[in-house]
Amino acid sequence: MTLQQAELEESDVAHDEEIPEAIRAIRTRRSGHNFDPEAELDDETLEALVRDAALAPSSYNLQPWEFVAVQDDDRLEEVVELAYGQEHVRAAGTAILVVGHTEPETADRVFDQWVQAGRFDAETGEQVKEQTVAGYQSEQAGRDYAIRNASLAAQNLLLSAHARGLAATPMSGFDFEGMAEFLDLPEDKIPVMLIAVGPSGGEEPERLPRRDVEEILHREQY
Repeated sequence: MTLQQAELEESDVAHDEEIPEAIRAIRTRRSGHNFDPEAELDDETLEALVRDAALAPSSYNLQPWEFVAVQDDDRLEEVVELAYGQEHVRAAGTAILVVGHTEPETADRVFDQWVQAGRFDAETGEQVKEQTVAGYQSEQAGRDYAIRNASLAAQNLLLSAHARGLAATPMSGFDFEGMAEFLDLPEDKIPVMLIAVGPSGGEEPERLPRRDVEEILHREQY
């Protein structure tokens, strides 16, 4: 056990024991760069990762995300180039672009589900839907909506990959416009995060230090 692992064990509090697997996954997840280039991510696992990602919370359950997986060797070469030469994308064998909706296009269906589930009556559901849709009409609000929600899904995907023994690393260092064009994204969809994921190639370097809670936790005001 490393010193850092020991410190994590010592920092556990009583309620952590109720969900040890979840806490352990959060505390041991790494942004992995060591992939096994000889192994492949099978379709069943890819679909499971996306299924887990899609369980992330989202504004009014609108689920404004899509996932574009690239596994073809030639297309992966293009992704590496668009990711400014990050070679671990090639070694991973799978690149997943997490895409966000800039418009609440699922609102009609989702708010119908709210009403059918008895969470809203029909009149209230329609009012809330109209308010929600109106709130994302500006370009900035639409981008914020896409990024905030799709980022939650991306974190779910990373934790799911870790729980399955895979290596995964998120990237924001890539040509966003180029990637959108390469993957033929509609105009109202934007790239949010690129994730390289695949079978692990072994141990990763020890995690760099994280800021202490005492430094980052503010109470009542900043």
